[in-house]
Amino acid sequence: MPSIKITTASLNEEAKTDLVKSITASVHSATQIPVEYIHVIFDIVGDDNYAVGGQTVREIKMLSTKKQ
Repeated sequence: MPSIKITTASLNEEAKTDLVKSITASVHSATQIPVEYIHVIFDIVGDDNYAVGGQTVREIKMLSTKKQ
């Protein structure tokens, strides 16, 4: 029974649903394991606790908003 863990900053419900469906389908396709045995786990960390390229996600979002 495969378990896939996704660690990410905040995601909306639609994005999580899309990811679960896509990942489950991909794992099933690659392994032929029935979908009811495929687990997807989200580890959602706050935007202040996830950084990319030396900046927190909160900082990246603030800079992105200012550029628009």
